[in-house]
Amino acid sequence: MKTKKESGDIMTAIAKRITETPAANVAEMAMRIKTTAPTLADLNNEQLEQIAKIVMTQELAAELKKQVDIAGLNWNDQSGTFLEYTKSQHTRRAYTAALSTFKAWTDRKGISPFELTAATADRFIHDLKAEGKATASTRRDIAAISAFYSFLERNTDGKIKNPIRGTKQRPPKESKKDIVIPTGADYKTIIKELPPIDRAIVITIATRGLRAGALPTLELKAGKYHGKSKGKILKENNTAGVTLPPEALKAIRAAGLDLKKPFVWETRQKDSNSANAIECRINYHIGKLYQSGKIAAPYSCHDFRHYYAKNQYETNRDIYRLSKLLNHAGIQVTETYLKSLGIEI
Repeated sequence: MKTKKESGDIMTAIAKRITETPAANVAEMAMRIKTTAPTLADLNNEQLEQIAKIVMTQELAAELKKQVDIAGLNWNDQSGTFLEYTKSQHTRRAYTAALSTFKAWTDRKGISPFELTAATADRFIHDLKAEGKATASTRRDIAAISAFYSFLERNTDGKIKNPIRGTKQRPPKESKKDIVIPTGADYKTIIKELPPIDRAIVITIATRGLRAGALPTLELKAGKYHGKSKGKILKENNTAGVTLPPEALKAIRAAGLDLKKPFVWETRQKDSNSANAIECRINYHIGKLYQSGKIAAPYSCHDFRHYYAKNQYETNRDIYRLSKLLNHAGIQVTETYLKSLGIEI
């Protein structure tokens, strides 16, 4: 067995051989170490102990550095800043709900949200799927958390990585449901059967093509309704604000709604009216009509936007005008949209 001095002499000799001539670059030095350094089998117990201490010290130093990196991070500050960067109110609501779910999970597990590993990220996704949510909702929540970690990664100069990236736990996309467009006969039945407020909602969407998310933002100013849809200002003829057709205004008046802010009210839960609240009440009433056999499908709010787009295009065959009316980013978006509806351009 080699003495302590002999072991030290061996290590010194190896180090000398590696460094006896200057390396041209880091890659060359790495190659020298790879070909010259001994394997663990070549070392005695004392040398192994020395290496073990070095490795342990390095691991503890790395752990300490990680703790230092995250020590100054505050959940409310980081999540709040992330949400501020989210322009769309609809997306912000979805992200807020997802972050709340995630923070509650980390609290239950006793895990800092800033120390999530790939393994614990997979566990979170596993538990999220086990809650029985719709696949689309689960995928949306996972995407929200991943977006938050991508924000953290940039905001901390890479000190925190995105542990969601590359996960195999994300549930696969479901096949998209068949797009349905209300027939003229079904539309008449729906308008006849719906309660006044819901009738006003459907008529406004079906005669002007607005998204449900735009309705609570509508406010009458100088003869036009101003608001936003998916974070974008509603426009007509390249100017802010849109006009509502006479039949929509008539339905709004008949429902006793405020013409200035027709779709702003307090829900039964004492919350401000939202796109989700509008969609839920329309789904409820339309669902009842469908179950009773009075209409052919359980149409959604967006199906009435399809109804508007189809009627407008088939009447005017002006895709540029329709693109503006639908508040699309460009006619390419409108072309894809019409094709998805099965409409020949």
